[in-house]
Amino acid sequence: MKVPFFRKRLKVRDVMTTDLAKVTPNTTLQQAAKKMKEYRVGNVLVVEDGKLVGIVTEMDIVRKAVAKNKSPKTKVKEIMANPVIFVSPDDEIMHISDKMLMNNITRLPVVNLEKKEVVGIVTMKDILRVLPSFLLDKIEWLRVHPGGGAKSSKRVKGVCEVCGKFTNNLRFSKGLWVCEDCE
Repeated sequence: MKVPFFRKRLKVRDVMTTDLAKVTPNTTLQQAAKKMKEYRVGNVLVVEDGKLVGIVTEMDIVRKAVAKNKSPKTKVKEIMANPVIFVSPDDEIMHISDKMLMNNITRLPVVNLEKKEVVGIVTMKDILRVLPSFLLDKIEWLRVHPGGGAKSSKRVKGVCEVCGKFTNNLRFSKGLWVCEDCE
């Protein structure tokens, strides 16, 4: 019997991009922008001695450089975001999407925690690319198995579908994921 797609715990490694646009801290903004164009992405990862030390996005260049009349020769280390929020290849997609929402970011570098090296990047687009089939499979499974055993699960983090509040203890009730207050 085939395990439904959604029953498999979807991991970052399943959706991340591994072809990375990387620069050093001394790379100029102009060189970083050219690297973004070459890779057709909206960010570059700033790496020094194989370790992630920052990230520069298109928005960083606009807000922290262009809007402040900085030269195209400005080094990325002057505008890069640091420290960088990152995830592990083994993190679950549903948890990292919460991390993105809570931190108002659309991309997260993926770091191998044992080797302390950057192995990929996951974006909101990567997550949205797999979410439709994931959700359709889940809806079909719940149609066949009402309640889906979710009531017996320990703790589910997420946003209440009634009030919109983030909680560490969602419950599945009457076809919706809800907080204790809305149950």
